[in-house]
Amino acid sequence: MGEQEERELIIEIQSMLEKAKSLEESDANEAMKIYLNISKLILGKSSNMGVESKKRFMEIAERALDRRDFLSKKEESIKKGTGNKETEKADYSKYLKAGKNSESNGFIVDLHPTIYETTFQDIAGLEEVKQIIVRQVIKARENPEMARRYGITGRNILLFGPPGTGKTSIAQAISHEISYPMVTVTPSYILDSRFGEFEKNIRSLFEEALKHAPIIIFFDEFEALAPRRTSINSSYMKRGVPEMLRQMTDLRKKNDGRVIIIAATNNPWDVDEAMLNPERFDTRIFIPPPDSKSRAEIFHIFLKDLEIEENMDFEQLGQISEGFSAADIKYVCRTAAEYAFSRAVEMNEVSPVTAEDVIRALQASTPSITDSQMKKYHDFMERYIQKV
Repeated sequence: MGEQEERELIIEIQSMLEKAKSLEESDANEAMKIYLNISKLILGKSSNMGVESKKRFMEIAERALDRRDFLSKKEESIKKGTGNKETEKADYSKYLKAGKNSESNGFIVDLHPTIYETTFQDIAGLEEVKQIIVRQVIKARENPEMARRYGITGRNILLFGPPGTGKTSIAQAISHEISYPMVTVTPSYILDSRFGEFEKNIRSLFEEALKHAPIIIFFDEFEALAPRRTSINSSYMKRGVPEMLRQMTDLRKKNDGRVIIIAATNNPWDVDEAMLNPERFDTRIFIPPPDSKSRAEIFHIFLKDLEIEENMDFEQLGQISEGFSAADIKYVCRTAAEYAFSRAVEMNEVSPVTAEDVIRALQASTPSITDSQMKKYHDFMERYIQKV
């Protein structure tokens, strides 16, 4: 089975998993059928798989059957009248925990690897950022043989910048452009204060990433997973950060470019200095706030599906929204729509969103990006970011 066939199979399985999960509450029997069909699908394709691929997909099949068994027992207890919501929640919690700690390596499967539909065209502005990613990441994936000749086996990417500027969207667009499934790892998912558990979770995650390649591991709020050791008192974090550093270093030795680590942070100065070494993150990119032109595009994106007045001056809206992030603008557009909706209800007829509504919403909002905040980012870049 070729790499492209594997990707297509992953996408098909992902779609089936999402459908099964959505049916668990409303139609458990149908969900169980889908979980069984996932196992049958994998079994039918396994004869054409290499040893590592077969092992990886059979683990997914096993997890699907485990989930089917869990639902079956749950349905049985409900029929007998012995089940209740609290015990079901407790049982499911045990199921998830068992999956993470079992031989079946459940971290990646539980995080639902997804190839996203977001493209670079969906992201307003950030042209320089896109060019860097195309040059340093995407071209290597499009030309793997040539990349290997030049020793380019993959890059890990640190995205940093103010909140709401599109770091997650950039990661999703990379997933789309190179057709790699992506999982998002938040601090709450792998942090564990019990002795040795946090380090164990980190090791398991990296081990599974290699087994599930090609894949993107996206660490959100990275400063909470790899904080400066000089500023923390927590014993488990002081053990966990060195383990994260070790795993990042080891990944370089074992990785052929089919596992990409992307981390996002609003506070790069809180990330441990050793993690900023190019051996861990060789691509470090500042995601800036949108400029006037980009803000105009963002207003257009968030208003285009609404009833709006003709000849809305998006250029003007971009000019008067200095300091507003994409997330801020989304909130402003939603508020402006609420103004128009209230007016429509009072008049009992459709009333379009006007520029006046948007300006009123802007005046009622506070931009999240300040000059002092931007100075901190520029100071950080002066110290840590190589020219690209």
